[in-house]
Amino acid sequence: MATPPVDAPRDDPDDSVLTVERLSVAYGSDEVLDRLDLSVARGERLAVLGEGASGKTTLARSLVAGLSAPAQVSGSVSYRPVDGDPVSVFDLADDERERFRRETVAVATGDAGGFDSTSTDRGQFQPALRATGTDEARAERLLSALGLDADRVLDARPRQLNAAATQLAALARAALAGPAVLVVDDCRAAVGHLVRGDRLDRFESAVGLGTDTGGADGDGPESPTVVALGAELPALAALADRLAVLHDGHVVEAGPTERLLDEPSHPHTRRLVEFYGGSR
Repeated sequence: MATPPVDAPRDDPDDSVLTVERLSVAYGSDEVLDRLDLSVARGERLAVLGEGASGKTTLARSLVAGLSAPAQVSGSVSYRPVDGDPVSVFDLADDERERFRRETVAVATGDAGGFDSTSTDRGQFQPALRATGTDEARAERLLSALGLDADRVLDARPRQLNAAATQLAALARAALAGPAVLVVDDCRAAVGHLVRGDRLDRFESAVGLGTDTGGADGDGPESPTVVALGAELPALAALADRLAVLHDGHVVEAGPTERLLDEPSHPHTRRLVEFYGGSR
């Protein structure tokens, strides 16, 4: 792969909540990510735009040290709390990693939301409720904030719901503990739903921030950081303050959404913007 460009500088790099540095991931001879650099500012909505098989899910899993053998990984991912020293995500012990995924950086995925098709969502929320020390009323509030009928969703089996409702239920489950960062990986239907009206604003208000600022029931409310990874530029652009374009294993361009739509500088970004018509 070609030498990756440097991620576009941020106005306040010291306010990064997540920092990815020279991240490379390979499966045998298949190099998926190549010395990828990316910073995520606290409180921002960042969209990572990439075509199929561009490494989006690998990146999402890397943010929570979710890669396993035979993945060959180098580089680093660090999380910086509001108070305290940065945390090396890859160096977390097993028990620390599980808590980190619940309370600090939580991931919702688009592959049926990680739900078992044979039981109701209500039953499948229970382990997460116990692990996060939250009650069913919080799950209902989060689902309602997403514009869903909470009782209907909880009493249904995943196969009885459409893709958007299933993905949004996964997002609500990931948000139970009020994590500082929500990672939304390949949830095309959910993102399309969120960008209508003020649904995302209402959901973020309901989530609150994670344990480093007082938990879901802390003094907030403050919005979590959102990292959405996907292939559909219009919906991601409507959601995001900033876009990062993933291509050939690394971020080829990153910057404010308006600037990338109006003045894309990398040839791959220009192709994507032209394909989608260049506007929100």
